Amino acid sequence: MKIKVQPDDFYVEEFINHPLSKIGQYSIYKLEKRFWDTFDLLDYLSRKYKFRNIGRAGIKDRYSHSVQYISAKGVKEKEIKEENFNLDLIGKSDLPITQNDLVKNKFTIIIRDLNEKEAEYIQNNVQSLTKFGFPNYYDEQRMGSARAKQGFIAEKLILKHYNGALKLYMATSSSFDDSRTRKLKKYLEEHWTDWKECLKSPYPLGQHRYPLLYLIEHPKDFKGALKTIRRDLLEMFINAYQAYVWNETLKGLLEIEKVETFKRKYRFGDLYFYDELAEDKLKYFQGICIPAVSYKTQFKDIKIKQAVEQILVLENKSLKDFKIDLNIKGLFFKPYERNAFVIPEDFTISNKENDELYPKKLKLTLSFALPKGSYATILLKRVTSL
Repeated sequence: MKIKVQPDDFYVEEFINHPLSKIGQYSIYKLEKRFWDTFDLLDYLSRKYKFRNIGRAGIKDRYSHSVQYISAKGVKEKEIKEENFNLDLIGKSDLPITQNDLVKNKFTIIIRDLNEKEAEYIQNNVQSLTKFGFPNYYDEQRMGSARAKQGFIAEKLILKHYNGALKLYMATSSSFDDSRTRKLKKYLEEHWTDWKECLKSPYPLGQHRYPLLYLIEHPKDFKGALKTIRRDLLEMFINAYQAYVWNETLKGLLEIEKVETFKRKYRFGDLYFYDELAEDKLKYFQGICIPAVSYKTQFKDIKIKQAVEQILVLENKSLKDFKIDLNIKGLFFKPYERNAFVIPEDFTISNKENDELYPKKLKLTLSFALPKGSYATILLKRVTSL
């Protein structure tokens, strides 16, 4: 079976709650894109069209057909159309768009290259999914800043290993990188510490240019070079490690509750899913939120505390270790809470259809809505054997 064979196979649309008017210091745009990572496109808009103070609600995958909303300060363009993206001005506002504006995401996903058995397996899982929901794990794209078996950038920051953190970001490939980015990182790895040579890279440097320019002037100040990285990227490094620990905590909680589970692989190990839950356990999981790790984290539930403590022992850390010393205001491990499980809204599934791209195979179309922060790819892991 296959997903994301082509961008239109994975359609996602944001629903936001943001006040619009005819006047305001921020321009609000509807952005429709394919083959663009959200961060790469926002960087492109800032360089080519001089967009400033760009705000966004969500992050959308490069291999999708996505509709999302962004804000930019003082921009006059009413419409921008280029290959693989369109921007349309929909109004003005005195407030930028933020993640708090996102209400939910609506998905339409085509699963292709199915045999009869696989299609029936998915169809048979639907009733259980809509009744019991699924564990609200972060998927691996949230942890894209992790570099294979070399760890999380935020973990290096915790240890104040600033050279290692910078090298993981700039010169160590991730499985999420495209071929051009892999070539760039290989080049930077080969010339690491020769900053002037790194700056001569035959591959586009993009955001990597700024740390290199700083290191040419301050060759040993890796901490200072890290501070030239965009704030939202630094936050992603923190969020990635928090997400990994959060997932492990939820897995531990399922074990503590003795829930019967099955496993699905992802890049950071196994995720545990269930077919059904007893009424008392369904009520329990519906009512709990799991906090992200931070030196400020507090626990309302003794079982969650036990699950967190178990994973921290394996990570050789305590809560007090989750601090970062970059002296950037507001950049720290934030102790937010996240629902332990989620039930999709407005879920529908098509009948089996012949797959026009794969002869003698079948396809299914799934449509549903998820609250902000929940992953359609986790739902797919639940109902398929992906």
